[in-house]
Amino acid sequence: MEAMELPQCLSALSPRSMEDIAAAALAAQANVVSLRVAYERKLEAAGASGSGPLDDIRTPSPGPVTCGRDMLVDREVVKSYSADEALLRLRQIWGEFCALCWLFPFVDPQAPMDFRALSPAQSIRCCNDVSEKLNEVQRHLWRIRLEMKIRHDREARRDPSFQREYENALMHPVVIFGQDIRVCPDETLFHAACEYAGMLAALRWTSDDRWTWEGPGIMDVVLTS
Repeated sequence: MEAMELPQCLSALSPRSMEDIAAAALAAQANVVSLRVAYERKLEAAGASGSGPLDDIRTPSPGPVTCGRDMLVDREVVKSYSADEALLRLRQIWGEFCALCWLFPFVDPQAPMDFRALSPAQSIRCCNDVSEKLNEVQRHLWRIRLEMKIRHDREARRDPSFQREYENALMHPVVIFGQDIRVCPDETLFHAACEYAGMLAALRWTSDDRWTWEGPGIMDVVLTS
């Protein structure tokens, strides 16, 4: 059986420019709005109501996107999603957007700056800060995946090495949406996994131009024997 270990960071050969990151943030913001609208419409069509799962996602529309259009989610694909699929994709892209906003100091994803008009004085996080954040996100996603495995993989629960790994993980408390990861509902845990996967993807893409946007493996947590 494979054991889950903390992933290692890729060395950043060539971080992307501030302008490229801003274009990605603009596209991600548009994707968030598009998926939120699609999810709410699908709920309405199904006779459901309420936006409880989305109370923490209130970013406004950025308007027309002229740069980074290849990062926009295809409208026909969005239409094909079920409500659950739209929600999970939204959570993933919200994670991407939050990570991209974090790269610009003091930018709130709920009321972001205009990513089209960067001020000459605009700053961005340094490579060391990004590396530390990337490691933090990877550790959290690893812990979330570990929790999902202990809950739903019977073989893992019977494996002594996995049990020792899980017991070691319990020494480092993790809070998910205000709840201890050990007691949060499965749905909350899964939503968090989607968001952290999105954050991991955005930070990897930002820090190393060998990655393509949402390319193969960019959201993977490293698994070793």
